[in-house]
Amino acid sequence: MKLVFTDLDGTLLDHDSYSFEAARPALDLLASRGIPVILASSKTEAEMRPIAEAIGMGYPMIVENGAGVVGLGADIEDTGMRSVSPYKRLRDLLRELPKELSACFEGFGDWDVARVASETGLPLPAAERARQRHFSEPGRFTGTEAQRQAFIALLDAQGFTAVQGGRFFTLMPKTSKAARMAEVVAHYQRNALETVRTVALGDAPNDLTMLEAADCGIIIANPAHSPLPVTQREREGAILRSEQSGPKGWNIMIHQLVATGFL
Repeated sequence: MKLVFTDLDGTLLDHDSYSFEAARPALDLLASRGIPVILASSKTEAEMRPIAEAIGMGYPMIVENGAGVVGLGADIEDTGMRSVSPYKRLRDLLRELPKELSACFEGFGDWDVARVASETGLPLPAAERARQRHFSEPGRFTGTEAQRQAFIALLDAQGFTAVQGGRFFTLMPKTSKAARMAEVVAHYQRNALETVRTVALGDAPNDLTMLEAADCGIIIANPAHSPLPVTQREREGAILRSEQSGPKGWNIMIHQLVATGFL
């Protein structure tokens, strides 16, 4: 059995237009072969649900940078849903930080819908969905590198971390897309007659653990930020890079894997 995990912004979705239409041929090809595509994004479930419906897929989904996974089924509790909201704990922690550090960070919880729309390029209804957070807080950090490290250290002491995505500096519980991918794979593996093989696609630093953990990782080019570093897994041939960016690159790389027999 094969599973495809994919980031959204800058990967399956165009960085500027948020369109996935250039990847439609590859999505249709995967569907025809019965290969599930699992969305793994920094977006909220509320944001991802209409995107998944437009693409023609459903659950499970890895949400808010891997801080949660939803839709695994009745046999598994959706991660993070039973406890006190990590998002509330994060917002409380931000208020308790020394002022010289807390002043360096602004997140979605500090912005109104219009500001979120401006920062993301989303229309207002989508920006409102982006503010419906349960696990993580994206935003901007404007301090020095020394302040950034002090900020991260204080988060770390309280069980949180910070990851740089393609667009935002996101605060979240100490987990990752890779950890959630492992949960989803285990879920499918229980009912599979063969070993589950995974492909993961992403463009930003917050995708790297997922790309490293997959049987085949694909780095999608994104000229909006610096390229991801070359790792040992890439030197060994387990991680590939696209030349085209966004959904165009996604489409080409999926077709390439199908042509070579990996998918």
